[in-house]
Amino acid sequence: MPNRPEDDWTRPIPRSPRGDRARPRDPEPYDSWTGSSQDAWDPQAHDDWADQTRELPTGRRATAADYGYSDDEFADERWEEVEYAEAPRGRTGRRADYEGGGYDAGDYDGGGRHGGRPGPPRGGAPRRPTRRRFRLRRVMAFLLLIVLAYVASMIWAVASIWSSIDRVDSTPTNAARPGAGSGSNFLLVGTDSREDLTRDERNDLVTGHTEGARADTIMLLHLPDGGDPVLLSIPRDSYVEIPGQGSNKINAAYSIGGPKMLVDTVEQSTGLRIDGYLEIGFGGFVEVVGTVGGVRMCLDEPVTDEKTRLDLPAGCQELAGKEALNYVRMRYGDPRGDLGRVERQREFLAALTHEMAKPATVLVPWRLHQVGTATGSAIALGEDTSMWEAGRIALGMRSISDGNGQSLTVPVANTNYQTAAGSSVLWDEVAAADLFTALRTGAPLSIEP
Repeated sequence: MPNRPEDDWTRPIPRSPRGDRARPRDPEPYDSWTGSSQDAWDPQAHDDWADQTRELPTGRRATAADYGYSDDEFADERWEEVEYAEAPRGRTGRRADYEGGGYDAGDYDGGGRHGGRPGPPRGGAPRRPTRRRFRLRRVMAFLLLIVLAYVASMIWAVASIWSSIDRVDSTPTNAARPGAGSGSNFLLVGTDSREDLTRDERNDLVTGHTEGARADTIMLLHLPDGGDPVLLSIPRDSYVEIPGQGSNKINAAYSIGGPKMLVDTVEQSTGLRIDGYLEIGFGGFVEVVGTVGGVRMCLDEPVTDEKTRLDLPAGCQELAGKEALNYVRMRYGDPRGDLGRVERQREFLAALTHEMAKPATVLVPWRLHQVGTATGSAIALGEDTSMWEAGRIALGMRSISDGNGQSLTVPVANTNYQTAAGSSVLWDEVAAADLFTALRTGAPLSIEP
């Protein structure tokens, strides 16, 4: 339909005069406007005129005179100007309804005058909250719930691991214990205990049936105050002084007095104070390796050992079960004897730590719980070793497995030193003393890995 401004019912109508000016108007202006020739005021005619449809001018805005008022009758009226953020829209909601029909988009005042409905505030009408914002809040709440559930499950996994670990008394009572030095030192021990193995398992793993327990693997992990860790292997046949027992192989200290005696012997032999203790037996070692699905090792040449019935081809392969255990225990088939064995033990331990520290294990709560509790039930910690110290041990071993830090063996002068205890390993006293002093004081190491 065509747009006729004269039919626009939204245009403001001036209010009637107030006070003493509310009087009958001279009919002459109305007569001249409507074409009437009346000479006097006729109330009946006035009433008829009031019911007539007034024809408003076209092509311009109506003035007070068009309604029969003089210009000064509304001098005291207050006219309000309302700004719009955009041109007001017509009845159909289209801007074009007020353009091209005698109106300019910026001229329409929108009913804000003479007490009409106020226009929208400056800057446009406020926007209503959108459904998109509500959906975003729901998504954020859902993500927060997932994060809280993940954190709770990780706490549960760590707590379960910690509660599954056994404790042993490893704190020496010797009054002559070395004082604390630079960094921290932790003793890692693998025993040849077969107590948790059945007779069939002993036969399958070729462990023998010897009763009791001895320290089969001895390593010292040094974590400096700053810098990379050091993993030091101590040959189990090292000939040293055992406090109160005379000279003997160092692994005998464990069979004589358990972890406490072994820690005391290492402290007196090295001058390093031990801050934490961890041990694992044959059965625990096999269980941990099996839990991670085996450890990948790459051999430069075939490895065979008649005593343990070990036969491994050259190349990369997964080691688990008896192959893994006998690989780290074998020494008769290695030309380097005990020195070659401790090197294999460090390599295997680093590879095992690398497998256990994979994101698919440590970042997945149920997988962490599975591997962690299997490991926790297979190891034992010293009674004075805290959760924080156990975490430092794990991080230090992970650093070693990533190729950071150094892996060393105590300097040796003779690998076949004959003693009352049989063939033993004799340390290089000068080089060994320099190494222990550097670790104790935090000085650079003087020997190469």
